[in-house]
Amino acid sequence: MNVLPNPITRRQSLRRIRSQLSIIALLLVFPAIASASSSPFDTGLTSLQTLFTGTVAKVVSLIAIVVGGYQFAHGEPGAKKTQAGVAAGTGIAVMATNVLTWLWGS
Repeated sequence: MNVLPNPITRRQSLRRIRSQLSIIALLLVFPAIASASSSPFDTGLTSLQTLFTGTVAKVVSLIAIVVGGYQFAHGEPGAKKTQAGVAAGTGIAVMATNVLTWLWGS
């Protein structure tokens, strides 16, 4: 006598096999996907670094130099101190990436 398995049992076993195959496929594929893409935090923070040490830093520094020069030209008290602060701030803002490279190597 040939006994055919119950259709419910067959469906349950197919589901179990399907879920096991899905897990195996994820375990095999996930490391390849994870190593191929970069972290979204790295991308976003690199964009912020480029923004704040690039164009924005240069434009804000230029505005500060112009305002400090205006104060210096009109004999405002403390203008030399302001110009020294502007020079130091400009150096820090524009050269921040180079300082970080110097400190940590890359």
